[in-house]
Amino acid sequence: MDKVKEAFDTIKQAMIDDNPSEQGSYAHSWHCNIAMMCYDAIRANEPLVDDGLLHEDAIKIGNEAASRFMKLCFDVDTKG
Repeated sequence: MDKVKEAFDTIKQAMIDDNPSEQGSYAHSWHCNIAMMCYDAIRANEPLVDDGLLHEDAIKIGNEAASRFMKLCFDVDTKG
């Protein structure tokens, strides 16, 4: 388990050190991939939304979910 903690701490520090709110940073690239995964899941389940969901709203929800994950998991703010 020590190896896992060490690996996680290394990734977390890399996220912090690379200016997480800046486009193109390591943390920002993770944020974008997580946000897109959320967006895809939202759009794939669109029939579950009664009144439809606008493209812009799905993007906003995906980005919010990614920001929350990055803060919870890596203690970095990617809302920028």
